[in-house]
Amino acid sequence: MEADVLSRWRHRSMAAGWSLAEDWWTPEVEVVLKAVRGTCDLPQACWALGAARAGAGVGVAEGMNDLAALFAVTGAGGPPFAALRSFATGWAEHGFAPLGELHCEDPLTGLVTAAYLRTRLAQLYRGTARGTCLVAAEPPDPPEDLAERLAAALNLATALRRAFPGDETLALLGPVRVGAVTRMDGELSGKVARLRDSEILYGHRPRVRVRPLPKAYGQALALIRSMGS
Repeated sequence: MEADVLSRWRHRSMAAGWSLAEDWWTPEVEVVLKAVRGTCDLPQACWALGAARAGAGVGVAEGMNDLAALFAVTGAGGPPFAALRSFATGWAEHGFAPLGELHCEDPLTGLVTAAYLRTRLAQLYRGTARGTCLVAAEPPDPPEDLAERLAAALNLATALRRAFPGDETLALLGPVRVGAVTRMDGELSGKVARLRDSEILYGHRPRVRVRPLPKAYGQALALIRSMGS
């Protein structure tokens, strides 16, 4: 029964304009469904759902439309004001977190973390990822010494910033692997060449790979996870 309601809720939300099917489900949707049925606190459940939607890069209007779709399929009418207010509060408190927390920067390199990169990808896939790629760079042979790994990570971060000085998202993908989410335009080959020509440790130059972003958000997440080791 619950699975049927979740399916109808998701379908109605898609019909109302939810833009990315792969990221609709989150544990909080099941809690909100239980709350609508009266088995747990509704405002608290809506607050948690709002925070989860903000964390996934969902806009507040789109999230509220999704919440309204639940009430529609359960025959409960429109969402009560307290539920909408709690949803908006959860969304705002998570969405407007302190700047340092929101950016989720790695303290060593200053690049964004893989967690923030996943949020950035969710936002990107709400539009279109067509014509966008991931450029990843790492040492040709991973250093074993801790000091050398730290030096390599710092030098890679510096090289990445010099090669991609614009509005690209620059991230730390792994202990000694960095990446840029960037457009596949006429300037890309020059930027990649500049990155490949950088010296990162003892005169060695990085190994650089260019991977077009896949069509589906879930596949993009799998790509990022594969880069994290």
